[in-house]
Amino acid sequence: MTIGPTVETSPAHVLHELGVATTLLTASPLAQVARHWAHVRYCATLTRRRGTLGLTPSAQNLVYHHKVTQSEQLGIGLALVVAKKVLQRQYRQWTFFAVDAEVALKAGFIDGAGAVERTTKSQKRPDYFLVGHHSSGRRSRMKIVVLECKGTHQPPSFAYGQLARAAVQVRTLNVGGRRPPALMVASCLAGRQITSYVLDPPGDDELWDGGPDDFDELLHGRPEDHHWRTRPATADEARTWPAAVGDAGPPGTIGPEPTDELPPGAPEVFDVPEERRGWFTQILTRAVAATALLFAGDSATARHYATPRQRGDEEPHSGQLRLFELDPSWAASTATSQPVADDLRAEGTLYRAPLPNGKTLDVFRGVESSLYRHLADGQVAAYLRAAPLIRHRWARSRPRDGVVSLGRDGTVLAIRVTERRR
Repeated sequence: MTIGPTVETSPAHVLHELGVATTLLTASPLAQVARHWAHVRYCATLTRRRGTLGLTPSAQNLVYHHKVTQSEQLGIGLALVVAKKVLQRQYRQWTFFAVDAEVALKAGFIDGAGAVERTTKSQKRPDYFLVGHHSSGRRSRMKIVVLECKGTHQPPSFAYGQLARAAVQVRTLNVGGRRPPALMVASCLAGRQITSYVLDPPGDDELWDGGPDDFDELLHGRPEDHHWRTRPATADEARTWPAAVGDAGPPGTIGPEPTDELPPGAPEVFDVPEERRGWFTQILTRAVAATALLFAGDSATARHYATPRQRGDEEPHSGQLRLFELDPSWAASTATSQPVADDLRAEGTLYRAPLPNGKTLDVFRGVESSLYRHLADGQVAAYLRAAPLIRHRWARSRPRDGVVSLGRDGTVLAIRVTERRR
């Protein structure tokens, strides 16, 4: 579909999407700092130039390896902004939430051949699943769209090569024997303007459909981990996929070799059985809830939405390698109530960082207060239904100072510069 020559956004919106999407599902005591850093390190990278989004001079003047990291991270935020805009125009009155594909697949699939194979497989997985929800009062419906995010400082010709590689990654999931649709977004970062290129292969996006009571009952359930294994793509499947060649960089590309080349061999396919659609819906929606709570700094509540394998606390005899070690911080929460705009309060975490000339950078991450209470009470279905209403209600709310980004998922990012306290 046509999304037009421009997509309306802002630097804060891009940072907001990046921060939520890269929220780490981990009990590390430094996880909160990592989430905070995802916002702080890119606060001075994006600016508006004559009505378009571009890079600041300081963001352009980086050595190559820092540019690679920058383009990868900003590519995630930009891809989510663009992808959600595409889906909003295609599916009006639907709300889409980003779920880390690695986290979701972790609950169902195991890798039994060690760390090397794990790395190879993960390179061919997509980045995110966009989980769509719509409630009409009589029916509750869920959709799934696979998303792969790319970013580069190179010319558009390089982005085309990135999209070719992404086309392999987004085809590695089957639900009930059918492939979901996908979005691949490659963003070219430049000082003058940022341009995103999109491919949208079709597929079967229906994940779950039922009455509101059935939906509430489904999401009240606590899903168990499964021990499925991936399989290599068949010859028929691979024949329809683009070749992931080692020299995928297009002619005319300048600079060092690309770093996102796919390893050789057939991609691994993740097959979710038809009879487990309800289970997969539970996993995805609970991952949405856990991500929002972790974004706000409430690890204690978020832990109840993750499976044992996602948390890393499986019994030792299972043979499953730990994703991370358990830490008491799973029982901690730094979330407090904060006013962020006129009549808008959120539960979240405030971080302060010193700036030159006696200034302080304040960054607040949280969830709108009424939505936070739904999640704290285990009411995931109520949260999904209420989130878009909150966004509409507070769309015109003015921040007290600084900038505020309120997502359609109810998460809030507020950034301001204040005088340093003596």
